[in-house]
Amino acid sequence: MSERDAIEELSDLFVFLADNDFAGYSPLYEQIARAVATDQVLLEFIASAANPNARRGRIPILFFAATHDRVLANPESPLAAIYRGESQADPMPLLRDLLERDSAEVRNNMRTRSVQTNEVGRSAILSVAFGRAQRDVSARPVLFEIGPSAGLNLYLEHFHIDFTRTGNLVVASGPDNATVRLACELRGPITPPFPTEVFAPISRRGLDPNPIDVMNDSECRWLQACLWPGIPDRPERLAAAINVARLSPPHLLAGDAITDLSSALAPFAAEDHLLVFSTWVLAYIGANGRNAVVETIDRLGAKRDLDFITFEEPRFTPWVTDFDPSVFGQYEGEGTPTLLGLRSWRGGNCTTTALAVAHPHGRWIHWLEENHG
Repeated sequence: MSERDAIEELSDLFVFLADNDFAGYSPLYEQIARAVATDQVLLEFIASAANPNARRGRIPILFFAATHDRVLANPESPLAAIYRGESQADPMPLLRDLLERDSAEVRNNMRTRSVQTNEVGRSAILSVAFGRAQRDVSARPVLFEIGPSAGLNLYLEHFHIDFTRTGNLVVASGPDNATVRLACELRGPITPPFPTEVFAPISRRGLDPNPIDVMNDSECRWLQACLWPGIPDRPERLAAAINVARLSPPHLLAGDAITDLSSALAPFAAEDHLLVFSTWVLAYIGANGRNAVVETIDRLGAKRDLDFITFEEPRFTPWVTDFDPSVFGQYEGEGTPTLLGLRSWRGGNCTTTALAVAHPHGRWIHWLEENHG
């Protein structure tokens, strides 16, 4: 690809984000994305700052996180006030000043960091998936997350979740006094099979190339930098989830899902029910790597019962096929519709089910599986 083509592709990616992910959700990022898409100088800076091995489709989101980190480093600045929603000033002149002043730091972030949006809103989706996976299973659940970042979604049973339909509460789960409170709208004709028993995993582990230590304030700032501004309560919810995790930090291993997953899963006792999951992680792994991950899961599943739950764009989980793709067209412009898949191994037999389509941050869920029995 020529340099000119690469810049044009980058511009298109910013427009796509503005149209499909930011519009109606993060107005500030929509405004910035549209401005960047038409600014040749900024596009060239972003292209040059990115790691040459970075997946091109993820570069814009990494750029937003890398710059947000610098905004958070100077909370008294006028630009920080814009990000917090305290000012309606045009962010672009201030953002250009920041990129000129902190260009080295932004470049370093883009070269050394990865997007680690530890979005706890996804726990609403995971809670239903875990309940579905545990159906007819009496063994104790153990959780293992691929790409957990700080592992906040490993604590989902500590969060209060309200599931609503047309504004009316359908079911609530989790402690009434929980500091992390989530809301998820039910869409589509089918109501999910909500679990009737309290989910109580006996261990929480994960594997990440750069696991974030919840006890380290500076590392937790990167989690905040990966959040999109302008979404009410999201920073507060993240802070509350970090505090929950700090009460009993998860066991997170540093390693590569392609090469280290097998050894990371080996210590789990065969009598426990293993729940492996990923949320918006496989997009950052190449096709061969994704195949290697599912092959590792399948090798282990042939020897012991387990479930592999994926909450990813459908193109990154090609083994999940039993759904009508037209459902995705219903939600254009409401975030990137994300497929919830379940790959189960029982007694050496494998089944794969498309459970639901949902908002990438868990704002709504459209259940697909008709047979709950």
